[in-house]
Amino acid sequence: MRPVVSMVAEQETDVDFYYVDVDQAPELASRFGILSIPTLVLIKNGKETNRSTGFIPEEAVKEFAHS
Repeated sequence: MRPVVSMVAEQETDVDFYYVDVDQAPELASRFGILSIPTLVLIKNGKETNRSTGFIPEEAVKEFAHS
């Protein structure tokens, strides 16, 4: 997923993307209930508004980022 998300991040400059290594930050993974990799979590105004688990193609990442 990282290459796909990186491409989208370059194109969608109005959205901030962050990567978290759940092995390095297990407390953050637990806080967000990450059980599967990859998981995308969309946060707006400090609240989770959407979640996607598993691989999704570039166009779907763009749609997800603006959902």
